[in-house]
Parts: sequence; C-alpha cells; structure tokens
Amino acid sequence: MKRKILSFLIALVLMAGASAALFGCGGGETYDPDNFLPAGTAENPWQIVKEPVTLDIFVPRGGMNPPYREMKMFQKLSELTNLNFNFIEAEVSTYDNLRSTTWEDKNNLPDLFLFNNTVAEQVAYSQFGAFVAFNDDELTAGGIHVGNLIENYMPNYRALLDANFNIDTETDAKKVAMLDDGYMYSTLSVNDVPRDLTFKMFINQQWIDNINEDYPDRDLPDADEIATVEQYIEVLRAFKECDPNRNGKNDEVPVTAKSMEYLSNFILAAYGYVSSDVEVKNDGSGLVYTPVTEAYQKYLETVRMMYQEGLLDNQVFSITTDSQMAVKGYAGRLGSFCAAAAYITVGMDLEDQYVTFGPLTSEYYTGEPLQWGFSNFTASGATIPTGTPYVREVARLLDIMYSELGTQLIAYGMEGEDWTWDDEAHTSWTFHVPADWAGTQEEYRATITPNVGTASALYWSYDFVGKMNDPIITDLNRMSERYMPYLKLPVPEELKFANADEYTEVSRLRTNLDLYVRSSVSDFVRNADQTVAEGWQSYVDGMKGYNYERLLGIYEAAYQRYLQGR
Repeated sequence: MKRKILSFLIALVLMAGASAALFGCGGGETYDPDNFLPAGTAENPWQIVKEPVTLDIFVPRGGMNPPYREMKMFQKLSELTNLNFNFIEAEVSTYDNLRSTTWEDKNNLPDLFLFNNTVAEQVAYSQFGAFVAFNDDELTAGGIHVGNLIENYMPNYRALLDANFNIDTETDAKKVAMLDDGYMYSTLSVNDVPRDLTFKMFINQQWIDNINEDYPDRDLPDADEIATVEQYIEVLRAFKECDPNRNGKNDEVPVTAKSMEYLSNFILAAYGYVSSDVEVKNDGSGLVYTPVTEAYQKYLETVRMMYQEGLLDNQVFSITTDSQMAVKGYAGRLGSFCAAAAYITVGMDLEDQYVTFGPLTSEYYTGEPLQWGFSNFTASGATIPTGTPYVREVARLLDIMYSELGTQLIAYGMEGEDWTWDDEAHTSWTFHVPADWAGTQEEYRATITPNVGTASALYWSYDFVGKMNDPIITDLNRMSERYMPYLKLPVPEELKFANADEYTEVSRLRTNLDLYVRSSVSDFVRNADQTVAEGWQSYVDGMKGYNYERLLGIYEAAYQRYLQGR
C-alpha cells in the first residue's frame, strides 16, 4: 500500500504541471474559468458559478445519517451556490481504508476532502505536491493564476483566522493550521462550545440528599463540595452501603464508565496528569510519558481499590456503548458516571437528579485542579487534492461554511425553516422538530447535518449554539462551564513532528504502547493476587520493551521546537 501511494504521488508531481486534465475532478466536466463568480451576483451573493457544475466530495458518514445528498444542509448549499455535489461517502468504521483506496486512484480524485483530514497525511502527501496550499500566493489551477485562496476568495475564514476565531486562548489558530513549510493545506475545524471541550462527570445529588437524611452521621458533602478523590471515594462507599435509591435492594452501582477512558482520566487528573499518554509537565518545562510516572501508579492503586471494594462497576471493562450503561441508568441504579449528558445514560425522568462535579485533587497532588481538555482548533477541516481546477469554487464554498449562515446550517439547519429566533435581539432561538417525527431530537438533526453521528463541523460556534432555547441543553452548557478554567491539553495544538517518517514511527509505536497501557490497567485493577507495587517494575520494563522512550523523545524534540517558535 505504501509503495502504491508513493508511486502515485511521485507521478502526480511530475504530471501536474503538464496537464491538470489528467486528474479526475469535477465529475469529468471541462473547466470554464469564466463560469466562476468571485463575489456572487447582486441578487444572490452566495452564488459561486453561473452555470451548474458538479464537485466530487469525499466525506465521512455516521450510522445516524441519511446519504449526504438527502441532508438539508447540502441541499440548501447547492441551491444557494448553484453547485451540484457528488458525494463519495465512507462509513466511519471503514473510513481510513476507503480513503487510502481513493488516494491510489489518481484518475478519480475528489475535488474536496471534507472533514477528518489528519496532519500526518498532510505532512506525508504535501511533500509530493498532492495538496493545494490555501495560502500559496503563486497557486495556479485550471490553467489560470489563482493565488492565495484565503486572501482572495475566503473573506469570512480570513477574518476568523485574524481574530483567532474570537476564542480567548493562548493557542494561535494560524500556527495550528500551518505546517513547518509555512503552508496551510487544510482549513481548521473549530469548536468553542463548553459542553464539547471536555467530558463531564456526573453524580447523583438526590442520592447524596437521601443518605444525609437517612444516615445523618454520614454527613456527605454536596456534589459541588467534593474537592478531592478521597472525598469522592467516601461518597461512593456510602452509595454502596446505604440504599440511596431507597428500593430496599442492594443493587446500587456507585460508579461506572464506558471503556474506562474518561473515568481513568478523571481519576488520574486528581494525581496531577490528565491523560495516559505523552503530556506536558505542569511547569511547562518539557514532556513526560505519564503511564510510567509515580502519579500513574497512585492512580492505578486507587482504581484497583475502588474495583476490589465494589465501588467501581465490575462490568466496566466490558462496557463499550452508551446503551450498555443506560441499562443500569434507566433502572435508577447509578450513582456516578461520565457521559456527554446525563439523560443519555439515565433517561429524562431521572436526568434532573444528576449534576456535574470536579475536577478533583488528592492527598498526593495538591496543586491546581486539572481537567482533560479537547482542542479548540484542529487542522482537519477540508483539504483540496492537487489536480482539480475548481480550487476557487471550493474555496468560496468553504468560506460560506465558515460564515454565520454556514455555521448555522451545519449546526441546526436553515433559519425560518428548521429554527427561528425567539426575539428581535437574537438572544435565543428554538429548534423545530416536526410534530409527527417519531425519533429523538438528535435523530431529526441528523437528517439536516453530518454534525450528528460524525461530530463533523468546520466551525461549531458557541455564539450560535449557546443561544439554543432548550432547558436541558442550556443546563448542560452551564454545568460544563465549571470545567473551563481547569482545562489542560496533553500537548499544545501547534505541536507538529519534523517529517512524515516521524508521523509514521509515532503511529507504529503507539499501536503497541496504547494497547499495552489499556490492557495493563485491566490487569492491575482486576488482579486480586498482586498489588500494583508488586507488578509495577515488570510493567515499566514492558513499556521500555515497546520503546516508550523513543516515542517520548520524538514528542520532546517537537515540543522544544514549539517553545522556540512561540
């Protein structure tokens, strides 16, 4: 596979200058540069072409979504722009394989890869000229000089970049988008919605109230008062021992999780790190591989104790879906869990019993509380393969998707049709689900946008999304805001490796290390015959065998380059 891709890319560089027509694009149509409308028309500023043309677009598709051609968002974009779209859809489960196959067929490349564009692919392929650079002043396509796409055809995106998307962060959006060669081969995926910038830990405040009423000597702290992992464990013990759901059964599950990942990071953060991975030291001086630290050992000892005492769901390592957690949640048996929203796990009838809490510290770590944060910016939004003549058309289409209209479309659809403002001041808006719709609100939204099912969005904007008039969503945003002051990214968003070989090596090292770390957590936690301390050195030796030091070294070199470039 690698040899085929390399052969194709070398051929692409040699042939691109000779004839763009050799590459498949635009549905096989002959390119007419005079058909392009750089600023639309007086009647329709969104119109991109005089006569319709077809763009081939490669996209990920989630299980909840209908075909892209049926999504209202793209139907509206087609109507506004006069562009037709031919979608090459890849189910999420087979996305990587189909994308690789698409790259192999140089005669049938799409005009646009929309969403899920990895930096590793950009680094590897850009060295062979396989991507259009959005900020290339010398760009030529379709037989004409096009120049800098951002400067010439993307005013909305350019303004957002210049304003750092109006996000209060030290991260520089332009540096995230730019590779070391100075070019931007992908637009950014941007998210500043609090509820999507971290996971959330929920706890049953009603259970706490019930226990304090039934067992006054317990004197449990309210959810907002739980500040340390030691306090949290005492609450979980009370959940196990005191029948807080008051059904007369010993059926309470103090805490559960899906695949352990987010719960692991929540407990680990109480010991000073937010990820089981390479991470910036809290003083910012360098990086550390957390799975070999003393803090990680303390975290393992805590989770093992929780499991052995029956505080942690004994099925936690086999739970892989929200629906599996929901079996116990809907039955009123869960004391605490991590989830995107409480109602997903416990249903609407019990949702109001649960509140967010944390982040926590511990007797071991008494510094500033930490919470694993997700990136505001990732260079994954959209890439344009070299060879398509429709670079200006694609640039204008993308710019519309970053406009106010575009961010609304990809979030909840068209104003006046799918949602309406509640007042003239535009302080809130209401989403309209048809009265005869039999599914959930999110299932209906999936008919409008790929943002449901794939989480794909070029700009998921809090300025719009945060104004939704929905009590549950509003409350979820409010509860999520408690984590915002404490968010920590494991490594800076701007950090990039030196070359394609390093991306390949990191991927190879991670394949073994990540599997080893995950399996070791299960082994440590469930093994009643060996303590963490007894098995620790053997575990670390195994990590060395999988060459974690080399992985850390690659990251450390990239981090030092990042520090020098700040």
